[in-house]
Amino acid sequence: MKEYDLISFCGIDCRKCGNYKQNMNCAGCRDEKELLSDCPTRVCAMEKGLIHCGECDSFPCDELNSFYHDGNAMHLTAYENIKSFLEKS
Repeated sequence: MKEYDLISFCGIDCRKCGNYKQNMNCAGCRDEKELLSDCPTRVCAMEKGLIHCGECDSFPCDELNSFYHDGNAMHLTAYENIKSFLEKS
């Protein structure tokens, strides 16, 4: 298993997500078909063939900036996760 296998394209740690922890009914954004069908960052990352959004030349785009700074602590942590990946590469 790769380090990013349980991290979504935007940086959310799947192990801390309610769908994953409580219901285990989410296959993660790389494989999930129904729960995440309306996620714009997922669609964009998949179309570009990215492992995570930090690989994108536009990171963080307007969509992600809004997401990361919407007041949800999990979303801000997602940004920190992506930054951590970038620092390692």
